[in-house]
Amino acid sequence: MPRMSSRPLDTTPEAWAQHAAVLERMGGDARLLTALELSDAVRTLRLEGLRARHPEASHGDLIRRLVREEYGIELPERW
Repeated sequence: MPRMSSRPLDTTPEAWAQHAAVLERMGGDARLLTALELSDAVRTLRLEGLRARHPEASHGDLIRRLVREEYGIELPERW
């Protein structure tokens, strides 16, 4: 499995070693599922941040903002 080459600055060498060991023990399916769960969590946090900055916006408006910020794509009003 390819490893991340550099340890994040806010992570101790011991914690980084434990992280790598956990990833090595996980099968490919579990690593993929974990990555998808993390992506969902980040998307949820981004939507919550957008909602905090734009409390008047509908859920659809927030999704359109997220897609515009993330991908540079303008979604139509009704999609």
